Formats: sequence, structure tokens, C-alpha cells
Amino acid sequence: MLTPDFGRMCATNFLMFASVYMPLTVLPMAMGGEVTVIYPAFLAGMLLAGPFQAYLADAFRRKHVLMLALAGIALTMLGASYVNTAHAMWLALVQGACFTLAAGAGNTISIDITPSGHRTSGNMLFALCGRMGMVVGMLLGMWTFLRYPLAHLTYIAAAFDGVALLLSAGVYVPFRAPIGVRLCSLDRFWLGRAWLPALNVGILTFAFGMLAVFLAALSMEWGCVWMFPMLLTVLVVPPLVKMFVKLSHHCQRATGNMTFNLLMDAGLLAGIWAVCYMGSKDEVLIDEDSLAIAGLVVAILLFVIATYPYYKKKRVR
Repeated sequence: MLTPDFGRMCATNFLMFASVYMPLTVLPMAMGGEVTVIYPAFLAGMLLAGPFQAYLADAFRRKHVLMLALAGIALTMLGASYVNTAHAMWLALVQGACFTLAAGAGNTISIDITPSGHRTSGNMLFALCGRMGMVVGMLLGMWTFLRYPLAHLTYIAAAFDGVALLLSAGVYVPFRAPIGVRLCSLDRFWLGRAWLPALNVGILTFAFGMLAVFLAALSMEWGCVWMFPMLLTVLVVPPLVKMFVKLSHHCQRATGNMTFNLLMDAGLLAGIWAVCYMGSKDEVLIDEDSLAIAGLVVAILLFVIATYPYYKKKRVR
């Protein structure tokens, strides 16, 4: 399983997630209330691009889709330092779309280059590398932001994507003849059978997203060591990925992986956005800490009461 090509794909995934989450974690401290438009725009880009990724991966070479999407992320990172908030919203929309396309193409390639008997383990390791990159990006983003201007952070993030692009260029992907996928479909984007685990992941990571902003704020006074508890998020990744894979039928493995990624990223970004939005209001019905704790409690109870029994009943692998 640990072939040089698979290692390059894991490194590519690590660097891509690190580059995206480097600025996303520190924007609330850097821009305050103005940043509230960035996260919904990024999420909208993810949702808009998702239904087209199966067609793109079928009609064009998957490696080229991945490389172009990585280039798009890097270019939007570089452009973020030179635009106002209104234009930054459109950059965030494009970056969210590129992020989803890169994640989908990366998942597909990592599966295609892994022997069939090792694909579940490969899925777990590939996802773990991406989420480790996410946490390292958060830590590095805070460390850089506390010492240098925000523009420097975006340059570093773009450089990470540049290295990821070079690594992905060296991956050999076997040719696969097109099968005629529709232009717009939920293939490789949304696994309907996994709707309940997906909801559970979204609620859990929503709470973690709020926690990330709280820890980032502490880091501004006490140092980046306060961001290390976010490493706990990666502990749940391998078993959750395995759950989504086992809920997928034959040829739906990539769809299951993408559904997990979609809800994990959507939950995290929604949690960060919620803190920004609530912080911009004079009065709120519930404070951020209480909402984050409530989210964790609901996620745990939902998993025990409904999600795990649903998984045991619906699994097909």
C-alpha cells in the first residue's frame, strides 16, 4: 500500500489541507466582523462544485483536475492579499470550489493507485494525512499570524499548494476509459445511505470549529500550544472514514469518502463562522461556549442512540 505514488498523494493531501486552514483559522482575529461573508462563500463554492466533480474526473484526466484545482487554490491565496472584503468573498467562492474538486480528485486517485485489498486502510491513512495537515495548518497559521503580517501567511499557504502541485505531478495514474457520466450528479459527492453519520459528523465538527476559534484566541495571549488540543479531532478520523466506506456499495467508495470530507469541513467552517457572526452581534440568545458544549453533547448522544445502530443495520461491507 505504501508505494511512492501513494506517499506522494498523502503528502499532497497534507499540504493542501494545511494551506487551506492556515488562513481560515486566523481570519476572525485578523479581520473581525468583516470576515463573516468569507465562510459562507467558501461553503457555497464547495457545494456548487461538488455535483460536477464526477463528470470532470470522467471527461478529463484525474491528475490534471487535481493539479488545476491546486493551482486555483494557490492563486486565490495570492490574490486574497490584494482585494477588499467584497472581492475576497468571490475569491473564497472560487477557492471553496477548487478545494472540493482537489479533494474529490485526490480521493479518487488515491483509491485507483491502491491495490483493492488495501483500499480501506488506504482511505483511512489518506484521510488522516489530510486532517493532520488541517491541524498543522491551524498551528502554523497562528504561529505565523502572531509574528508576521497576514499577507506573509497567504504566501506560505500558496507555497504549500505549489509543493503539493509538484508532488501530484509525479504520480502515475493508470488510464481509465470514460464511462459517460452526466454533467451534474451526486456521484463522488454525496452518499445518501450515510446521511445520518454525515449529520453526526457535521454536528461534531461544528463544535470543534467553535473550539478552534476559542483556542486560537487563547494562543494570541499564551502561545500556539493552546491549539494542540485540536489534534484530538484527528483521532476520530480513521474509524469514521471506515464507517462511511462500509456504508458504501461497490464503486461508491470515493463517494463515501467525499461525503465524510464534505460534512467535516462544512461543520468546521460553520462553527468558525458562527463564532464570528455571534461576536459581531450585541446580543445573542446563547454564548459561544455553551453552544460548543451543547454541540459536543448532541453529537455524542446522537452517535450512541441513533448513528451507530443505523450503521450496524445499513453497512454493506
